Amino acid sequence: MRLSSRVAGLRESATLKINAIVNRLKQEGKSIYNLTAGEPDSPPPEVAKQVVIDAVRKNLSRYTPTPGLPELREAVAAHTNRRQPSLSKPWSAQEVVVSNGGKQAIFNAVFSLIDAGDEVLFPAPFWLSYPEMVSAAGGTSVILQTSAAEGYRLSPETLESAITPRTRLFLINSPSNPTGALYTREELRELGKVLERHPDVWILSDEIYDRIEFEKGSWCSFLEANPGLKDRTVTVNGLSKSGSMTGWRIGWTVAPVELTRALIALQGHSTSGICSLSQYAAIAALSLPESDFEIQRLQYLHRRNLALEVLGKSEKIEVCVPRGAFYLFVDCKRALGQNQDANGFAERLLQDAQVAVVSGADFGAPTCIRLSFAVDEKTLVEACQRIVDYLDTLPG
Repeated sequence: MRLSSRVAGLRESATLKINAIVNRLKQEGKSIYNLTAGEPDSPPPEVAKQVVIDAVRKNLSRYTPTPGLPELREAVAAHTNRRQPSLSKPWSAQEVVVSNGGKQAIFNAVFSLIDAGDEVLFPAPFWLSYPEMVSAAGGTSVILQTSAAEGYRLSPETLESAITPRTRLFLINSPSNPTGALYTREELRELGKVLERHPDVWILSDEIYDRIEFEKGSWCSFLEANPGLKDRTVTVNGLSKSGSMTGWRIGWTVAPVELTRALIALQGHSTSGICSLSQYAAIAALSLPESDFEIQRLQYLHRRNLALEVLGKSEKIEVCVPRGAFYLFVDCKRALGQNQDANGFAERLLQDAQVAVVSGADFGAPTCIRLSFAVDEKTLVEACQRIVDYLDTLPG
């Protein structure tokens, strides 16, 4: 079969692939401690569930406008304006497109901005779908290395040195999947100063984990730190992580109206509007006060600390303390044998210790693994202890 060049080189998502393997092993009756999924284990808000039940009974299941229900677009604009109060002109509903999760929202933006040969900059470690999306759009990924010593945060000097006349887009994810790195307002401002000097470069700020911060009040939206860059910044968010609504597929872009028109046209010829029932649920979820999400934030903080305590027993790994999201990024280079990488380590961990993790290779970190602590405490502690016990069996 002859496939198009756009898809022939695309790789399957490593996280989805390992989850499929884990599910198959469980169906075979094997007990697996699964720390792979980037998915909250808590239920969606009760109000969202009730709204969907009511919508089903009212037969509110017809096609919706491609960019989303007008009242949902209004709710997203209002939510974003609360997160970016420094903007001199607030966002309107006409600058919002509701998509099938944050993943489609990012894909639409990349596909609408990137031509063949354009360069897209983003820090490593990165969410594994970024380079595949850039490749599908015909662009070139320029990966900017960070280190655990820097908290996996990009320096303005590294960003400045990477920008060329072909740079079209800068991608930033805070808090980060996979590292949990979170940029402060001042750090975002310093990156913004660099981008101010390069007016042809767009910014895409992936803020899907915005409510999961471990120091209250530490998170800041990119545009809140850099309101002067509003005319070339796309903010992506959704309810998958903070609202525990992964399967409902609710994401969105908030962007200047010229780009928004292009996003609507693209989505209109690919998926059209998202599930109507999910949109009514999203309206209800966005009406909730921020205090309703505090229990979940504290729960993740407690789990993070539990996992750090157990993993800290081993001297063969280095764990970067995350400041947000619900992942631990673990460097295993001391435990890797000659000519080995995290892919092999993750496979052996699954086979020998029955613990499933995601290799960092597809995140741009070939000696690291990613652990999700969006699981119950008993599973988390036992899995981390099994990792420590397995490390004790390795030489060195």
